[in-house]
Amino acid sequence: MIYGYLILLLSYLIGAIPFSVIFGLYFKGIDVRKHGSGNPGGTNSLRFLGKKVGALVIFFDILKGALIIIFIRLNVFGDIELLHPLAYGFAASFGHAFSPFIKFRGGKAVATTAGAYAAYSPWNIIFGAVVFLIALKTTKFVSIASTAIAVLVFVIALISQDIEVIFYGVLTTTLIMYRHKTNYKNILNKIEPKTKWL
Repeated sequence: MIYGYLILLLSYLIGAIPFSVIFGLYFKGIDVRKHGSGNPGGTNSLRFLGKKVGALVIFFDILKGALIIIFIRLNVFGDIELLHPLAYGFAASFGHAFSPFIKFRGGKAVATTAGAYAAYSPWNIIFGAVVFLIALKTTKFVSIASTAIAVLVFVIALISQDIEVIFYGVLTTTLIMYRHKTNYKNILNKIEPKTKWL
């Protein structure tokens, strides 16, 4: 099991790679942490790095959550005793939210979580996209749409009736909602920016 925990650490470190900062500085000479909300995540990247670089950031943030689970599905680790696949997805999401590479700051973990759950079950891609777009269309707040994803994760966990899926679902939902606490305050204070593309 020691190797299973080492892979958990690896998943955390992969999740912690701050692609928004890396790509922002490389392609645009911009540190997204110094603009807008200061959040080094996909939404802030789209706003200040442009659609192309922002989309690239989101793609790699999704990949961070999916990578280890994909490796597990492909049996890359062979007969190594592993934890539940979603443990590695949560580790990546936690790494994204609290990255040691940028002083334990990070994004809101939505894209990375989406990647993990999509790799765990491709059907989640459809459910997640529908829920996100409906919530975004209805409210115009990315933070609310992201919260809808968090709630969906919890619902999927309950439907599964699998205690391990429920456990990691609760952890993931809590993480995403905790990372959005400032957004909730901004909505109440009517200063949260609304999306204009949908």
